[in-house]
Amino acid sequence: MNSLEKAREYEEKHRKEITAGERPLFHLTAATGWLNDPNGFSYYNGKYHLFYQYNPYSTRWDAMHWGHWTSSDLIDWDYEKAALAPDKDYETGCFSGSAITDKNGRHLLIYTAHNEHGKGDDIFREETQCLAFGDGENYEKYEANPILTAKDMPEGADNGDFRDPKIWYEDGRYYCVIAARLKSGYGAVLRYESEDALHWTYKDTLKANDGRWGKMWECPDYFTLNGERVLSISVMNMKRTDARYRNGNCVMAFVGNSNDAQPLDVGFDYYAPQTMLTEDGRRIVIGWMQTPESGGCIPEEQKWFGQMSFPREMTLKEGRIYQQPIKEIETLYKETVSKSVEKADGKSISGISGRAVDMTVETHNASFYKMKFAMKADIFVSLSYDKENGYLLLDRSNSGRSSAICDYRRVQIGRYDDFKLRLLLDRYSFEIFINDGEHVLSGTLYETPLYAEDMSFSSDGSIDIVLNRIDSE
Repeated sequence: MNSLEKAREYEEKHRKEITAGERPLFHLTAATGWLNDPNGFSYYNGKYHLFYQYNPYSTRWDAMHWGHWTSSDLIDWDYEKAALAPDKDYETGCFSGSAITDKNGRHLLIYTAHNEHGKGDDIFREETQCLAFGDGENYEKYEANPILTAKDMPEGADNGDFRDPKIWYEDGRYYCVIAARLKSGYGAVLRYESEDALHWTYKDTLKANDGRWGKMWECPDYFTLNGERVLSISVMNMKRTDARYRNGNCVMAFVGNSNDAQPLDVGFDYYAPQTMLTEDGRRIVIGWMQTPESGGCIPEEQKWFGQMSFPREMTLKEGRIYQQPIKEIETLYKETVSKSVEKADGKSISGISGRAVDMTVETHNASFYKMKFAMKADIFVSLSYDKENGYLLLDRSNSGRSSAICDYRRVQIGRYDDFKLRLLLDRYSFEIFINDGEHVLSGTLYETPLYAEDMSFSSDGSIDIVLNRIDSE
């Protein structure tokens, strides 16, 4: 039995040990074990395909495989058999990459082969780029792998950090962007081109870190949004003190020729997003709802660890990226409750509760707003907005987590006469969209008990609430 067959047998057996009640309702989780970066987000042979970095054997990161889901509508996903396992002499892990339909109608996967041996000062580490071709279910690695190695890198780049190719097809040629570390220690995004997707040539360095944006860069994506080119990157070791940004490992985007990046999510848990263009022309993004620094904070008895964000549609308005949950979420609604309240006093509102909801709240003529959710007695997550100083405060320190993780965010969003937020709450996570997705904050709630489903609201203005219940039980 080879490595891929072993992984497939293991996941098929152990996936059945995890009940639906132990998973989120509408966020994706690994078949079993550990999940991180989304990979190969694409449309092929009538289905959406989403792969993921995957260790089926443990809820800890280890030798990376590619897990696999498919969907006809971006809502209902099926678990497919694992697609890739590290089984060649040039790889100890199949790291992140992307997918495309090639000229011959095959589903082409391009990924980073991570090869690491030894310990301490006697360590060998190399990252190269490889291909696999398939029919949407089974994939064969290209016999001439790897297709990009150290010899294909520009002077000053280090092949120990050379990863995460994002491929696309444009004007009769294939292109891909790959993250690399420069000898300076800072990250860069390299661009390559090819006639046949098999033989590649370095084209240019699309963007290089000047020291303002963390250290190493990962998981680049390069796409067009409302006529503008956008480069998104996952930044390691961000140390900006400006309240618009999130320190640590975070996601930034450069729009057009701007050298000033904007954050894509300023919450606690969001990293390594990947986009695709749907058949009807929407740019959809899915990210790993976690950051690398919290990878060791795994609750006891957890049967799976790591989940994806709900798919978001991206748009561009006056140079700023907006994100909203895809419209297909409406097919999940079971019940809708609407309430209007004048000067909410911090109490619960009849009918407004739940742990699987899509809720919109609008305030009018208010100087402050505060809400608590996933609440029961002294367990809750709180969010507050103060118009005078323009700050949004998100606090999950009372959510019941036993591990030491980031639990407090203070974000400068500006002053709004009418404040609007949208909350996607799904058992073990939340995603908050401020003012139609101008700002987004994501976080996980692994140890918050599911019975904590109350909510409360405070404001000196009026509040309109529309709660769409996804779990009506």
